[in-house]
Amino acid sequence: MKELEQLQTLINSLITKGAFPSANYVIVTHNHTYYGSLGNKSLLPTKEANDIDTLYDMASLTKVIATTTCIFKLMEEGKLRTASKVSDYLPRFIHKNVTIWNLLTHTSGLSEGLSGLFSLKTEEDIYNKLFSMPLVYETNTQIRYSDLGYVLLGLIIEKIENKKLDEVVKEKVLIPLNMLDSTYNPKDHKRCAPTELRNDTLYQGIVRGFVHDEMSYLLNGVAGHAGLFSTIKDMSHFIQMVLNDGKYNNHQFLSKSTIDLMFTPQVHEHKGVKLNETIRGLGWLIGGFASSSGDLTSPNTIHHTGFTGTNIWIDRTNQIGFCLLSNRVHPTRNTTLHIEARAQIANFIMANCEKFK
Repeated sequence: MKELEQLQTLINSLITKGAFPSANYVIVTHNHTYYGSLGNKSLLPTKEANDIDTLYDMASLTKVIATTTCIFKLMEEGKLRTASKVSDYLPRFIHKNVTIWNLLTHTSGLSEGLSGLFSLKTEEDIYNKLFSMPLVYETNTQIRYSDLGYVLLGLIIEKIENKKLDEVVKEKVLIPLNMLDSTYNPKDHKRCAPTELRNDTLYQGIVRGFVHDEMSYLLNGVAGHAGLFSTIKDMSHFIQMVLNDGKYNNHQFLSKSTIDLMFTPQVHEHKGVKLNETIRGLGWLIGGFASSSGDLTSPNTIHHTGFTGTNIWIDRTNQIGFCLLSNRVHPTRNTTLHIEARAQIANFIMANCEKFK
């Protein structure tokens, strides 16, 4: 297929420019699924060719694929509602007006992360600081992306189910969607795309098979905001489920009502004259200006990115979804070329959308 060859040429050119060393991608429509595997998953200490079964550190895609989906499942099971107070589940959390909805929409008032993280030694150190830290803005007045909100969501899931988060994600998401390669703390490190070359108090050497995110690393690799590893084949199953109104493999995994909610804007922040600034749903970004889903996807598109170089978008109007898994932080995070690359790839796919269908 000519368009697929052109897409691979585009992605290879971005690899050559240094946007990322490797990339696995999938395009999903109702009738077709197209996979691709390009580049070298490792550059140091030696080059290793990429392959379609490479496990990638999903970084913040953990938020939407694992944690948000678990929250939706618990909603459907009648175990929580988004208007519930965080402190109802986590009594040590001092901000009594912050809700689960605030955490999902990044409107809680919490900062993005914890200051002085490297000085914290244990999980309990992190939780003590998180539960008592001051808000950096008044709840419900701004949208500010926060890893901390998703750490709290992971703890809420654990409290409700009385199990560790990785067990809940496996039972409620990964097994039902046949995402059997996806996991926290992968055992086969050679299958994993390496990430950053580090030399600090946290890690020395090339990070491979361990989560790249510092806070998740200190939380033993399992947290609501980061820690999941996955393959591009597994990610195609998630996209298929969303495009099929919650059904996967003849099983209704999520109700159509929940999928409708997934695409429903919850908060919208305007700055200046732009009509489309920041629009968020529950967990997901929706449409918006300069998004990772490019310029040609419909306003009815959910999307999210991960720091390691991962991104996903699903356009419900045009019935097409895409995921790119890469390790753009290998061997260093000092690159921003991947940001433009995501939109360029999305624009090409959407310009040829009907041919991919």
